[in-house]
Order: sequence, then C-alpha cells, then structure tokens
Amino acid sequence: MHTQELLQALPKVDTLLAHKQFETYNTTIIKSLIQQHIHSLRQAILQNTLMTTYPEIALHIDSRSTHADSTHTTLATYITHTLLQSITHDYHKLTTPSLVPVVNASGVVLQTNLGRSVFAPNLMQQILPLLTRYSNLEYDITQGKRSSRYTHANTLLKALFSQEYDYLLVNNNAAAVFLILNTFAKDKEVIISRGELIEIGGEFRIPEVMKSAGSVLVEVGATNKTHLLDYQTHITPHTAMLMKAHKSNFAQIGFCQEVSMQELSTLAHIHNLIDYYDLGSGCVMDLALATSLSHTQKEPTLHEIFTSPPSLLSFSGDKLFGASQVGIIAGKPHLIAQLKQNHLLRALRVDKLCISVLQATLQAYLHNALESIPTLAMLTLTPQALRQRALELLQMLQTHALSHIQATMVEVDSVAGGGSLPDKVFQSVAIALTSDKIHASALESRLRTEFHIITRIHKQQVLIDVRTLLEGDTKRICQALETIDHSLQSQKS
Repeated sequence: MHTQELLQALPKVDTLLAHKQFETYNTTIIKSLIQQHIHSLRQAILQNTLMTTYPEIALHIDSRSTHADSTHTTLATYITHTLLQSITHDYHKLTTPSLVPVVNASGVVLQTNLGRSVFAPNLMQQILPLLTRYSNLEYDITQGKRSSRYTHANTLLKALFSQEYDYLLVNNNAAAVFLILNTFAKDKEVIISRGELIEIGGEFRIPEVMKSAGSVLVEVGATNKTHLLDYQTHITPHTAMLMKAHKSNFAQIGFCQEVSMQELSTLAHIHNLIDYYDLGSGCVMDLALATSLSHTQKEPTLHEIFTSPPSLLSFSGDKLFGASQVGIIAGKPHLIAQLKQNHLLRALRVDKLCISVLQATLQAYLHNALESIPTLAMLTLTPQALRQRALELLQMLQTHALSHIQATMVEVDSVAGGGSLPDKVFQSVAIALTSDKIHASALESRLRTEFHIITRIHKQQVLIDVRTLLEGDTKRICQALETIDHSLQSQKS
C-alpha cells in the first residue's frame, strides 16, 4: 500500500478529541496524547517502521484484501480503533496514581522504600479534623493573635523529655544537621571523629552536608578508634563545635573505641564550644528490654540521653520514633532561639500534616498507648504472638486448599531497617512458600507486580514474615495465592 494512502487514513486530532470515549477525560491531557500518537504513527509510516512501532497495524495491512473500493474506509476505521485503544491505555497510565498501598511481608519494619513508619488507623482518625477543617496552626486562641507552629510539638516534647530544653521541627534530620551547622558553624571549624563521617541514604554524606552548610570539617582520630585527646588537640580559635554522629546505620566491632557524648560535652563546655549530637534514629524505649536482643551494642534511648543532654540534639521522627518524617531538634533555649532566626528555617519548615501526625504520636507516648505506634508494636512483638500470627495465616491458607503452592511455618530473622539498629536481629516467624509449578523468583515477582505484596526469597523459598503484616494483609495474601494457584492449574506438568 502506498505511503500517501496510509497517511490519508490517519484521523484528524479534532475527530479523536470529539470521540464519545473521551467525553469525561481531561481535555488538555487527552489532546496532547492524541497529537503524540498521531505524530508517532505518521513518522512510522514515513520511515517505513510500522512493523517495529505499530505491528498490529502493519499486520492488518498485510492481511487485507487489495480491493480498492473499501481500502480507505476500512483501514481508517481500524487505525482509529487502534489509536483509541493506545491513547486510552496511556491516559489511564498517566492519570492513575503510582503511589499505592502495599503489603510489607519482608520483615523489615522501617523499610525506607515502603515509607518507613506507618500510622495506626485510630491515630489517623484523631488528626482528620485537623486536616479537613481549619486549625490554630499559627494562632493563639487565648490571646487572639498570631502564634508559632512549633508551639504544639514543643509543649508535648517538653512533657515527654525535658522542660529545660526547647524543641524545633524541620523537614528531616538531614535538614536539622544542615540548619545547626549553618547557624553556629558557618565559616568555622567543626570537629568530628573520622569514624563518624556517615553516609545516609541517597549518597548524602556528612562531609558534603558540612560543606554545603559552609562549615569547615576537621576530622580526628582513626577510622576505628578516636580518643578524647584527638578532639582536644585540634581545638583552635576557629573551632565552633564538637559534633558526634551516632552510627545508627552501621556498626563497628573488634578493635574500636569512641568518645562518649558526655565526655565531648564536658570538653566543649571547658572551651566554650557548642556540643552537638546527631542521633539519627531517635529511640524512645529500650528495645533490648522489650525483645531478646543482646546488650552488647545497646542503642541509646532519648530518655537516657536527656539525663545528661548535650547543648544540641537532633533525630528523625519517622524511624524508631514511629512518627512522621520530621527532624526534631532539642536544645538549650538560647540556641533554639538562634536557630529560629536563621532564614533557612522558612525553607525547611514542616507543614500541618507533619505536625498533626507528630502531635498524635507524642500523645500516644505520653499516655503509654504504644499500640497506637505500629513501629514500636511491630518491634516488640513477642515470640508467642508471632507464632500465633503465623499459625493463623497458615490455617487460612489451608482452608483455601492450594494445589500447587505449599506453605510451611519457619523461624526467620527480622530487622528494623531504615538506617536503624544495624547490628540487631529480631527473631520472627514466617510462612515459607514453595511450588513445583513455579520458581521462587517467579512467585515473588507475581506477588509483587500483580498484588503489591512485598516478600523476600531465602533458600528458594518465598518468605512471608508475619512481623510486618497489618490488619487485612492476611486476607489479601490468601486471595493472591489462591489466584496464582488457580492459574497454575492450567499449566502443563
């Protein structure tokens, strides 16, 4: 068929735009897609690449009768139909949200890729009025005048930790580090152990954060050992701060030594310097007491730190703290006041959603309602509770009478994740899935892509770790496995 005939069979943009199939679609988006598809098809015709880019149209042309009477009309109709299908597919792909709920069956509680801390439904109900109605975010109801958005969390954090300190919120802990360094150590020296020059997610490193904040990095000690004398001998008239970064996302074992924050604080006070502790994760309760964890590499708790706190402290809200993504800064009132004067705070400030979630989480801590903080609830599940969860899931699967997928209960290890407790493992229980019809990697892929169930593979078994399952997840898992099992029945042995 001649090129000109094919070009004449292309529909006009206005014709497709007026099609009843697109009546409820966003006009701007659908018009752009129509133009793109027609242009792409025209280029394929001109460049003779239809078989590569539009194989269904090329095959239709090859199979057509060469009778001239109906060639143009029938071909035009087929092309229009094909374009309608392609455009509709792309429209839904473009306008369908890509952020969707998933089932976390990986056993990694603070899975960064899955959003870290999750929030309890009752907590969400608590904050819903603050999001669907106006609030006193920056308004003093008693005085009838403007207030600060930081007041709400500040009051609760004082009650939870220390009345002698003030508190400030920013986007995340990296922002807290940046703001503190920029405020107190711009063009000045900050002394930190070489073993604490940490890299966090996304290849963000403390030396680069310091550089961006305008601080001068002074690294002391060796990778594995740093002594108090190392800090002391590097203090100069240009030194502004002694900084300690908690190794929250890695651990050192063997021939190693570090200087405690209390020792650094004492040295800083002697030399009239600021002592700052970048804690990272921010753990409120002692997880070693709540689980079977060893005390050999004990995670410092916030309550312990506040018995002898540094002048400045910062930590993440969405890790072991179990709240929203936020960087929480605790400090002596005059230092927090200086941070508030830094114009960067405006660029780093948190919104009402973040503050609302944090406020509800802090209230849960104050009322000892730890079941309303899923992160802590998951990390402190007892072995008995885990076995009971796994047994219930196994029994549910047995009622579905799966023919080609076998399920057994096995003991596994869970981890905290999210750059927290790197040297700790939590004994857990999982359902191990095997099949003689489908490889473990294929089963994992189907669960992930078709049903958004995230698992892991160990020794050719697909593991469903029950520690990180939420309400309704078991039903979703059973339905998914039943669907996959039925599809396997049609395959040849």
